[in-house]
Amino acid sequence: MQPTAVENPGQSPLDASTPSTVALCFAVEGDLRFLSHHDELRMLARALRRARWPLACSQGFNPRPRIVLPLPRRVGTASACQWAVVQLSEARPLEQLQDRLAASLPAACRLRRVVALPPRATPHPRRVAFELELERQHAAQAAPRIKELLAAESLIVERTYGPDKPSRATDIRPYLETITLDGCTLAMRLTFVKQRSARPTEVLTVLDLPASTYNHRVRQVEVEWDMALADPPRRPPSAERNNVGQEQSGYTQTKEHEA
Repeated sequence: MQPTAVENPGQSPLDASTPSTVALCFAVEGDLRFLSHHDELRMLARALRRARWPLACSQGFNPRPRIVLPLPRRVGTASACQWAVVQLSEARPLEQLQDRLAASLPAACRLRRVVALPPRATPHPRRVAFELELERQHAAQAAPRIKELLAAESLIVERTYGPDKPSRATDIRPYLETITLDGCTLAMRLTFVKQRSARPTEVLTVLDLPASTYNHRVRQVEVEWDMALADPPRRPPSAERNNVGQEQSGYTQTKEHEA
């Protein structure tokens, strides 16, 4: 699926009387998947400034751009559909914003789309899907365990919360919607209950797989939100149109939820 521009590209659907809110979808691949939450926000802020977006900032002695990641990645997890919510100090045409930002992001951070949101709106995830490639011996080991997991009434794991913090027994079964194995490709779909969910590494643990081995191979491929974050396909941004050959040879098709 190619990145999409917006309908009525010459017009801004945003309300100029209040700080506008937009959401942008981008891929996080390669070494960028090892960025921490803080470093990812800093990378986005720098790219948005280079793209001359009119960013709304917080008040006080150390104003910061109002950027939120509604579903933060875990360090080491790649994403084909990472989202950020950005507040603007003034309305601008979305196609202009998208074209400028596409040229300002790092190569491993591919901009997919920019959409308008209601003022100060923040989407919340409902479901998220992950994929990873297993080694052949681990795929054979996991295959018989999948049915057992889906048939289980509870799946207790010891959830860690960081250094010097106690772990806690957590039942991840309510969050595990589906898990499949196609050859060596393991796919899982996790649901959110009261904005809580399971971690892919916890699913690997209950599959008796070495989570530390696969932590950096997990890839987020699809997210379903509680509000629409997509618009009809239109022409791609200029940076994508000027690089068609590279896109066709190196672009990996992603799965995005069309609300």
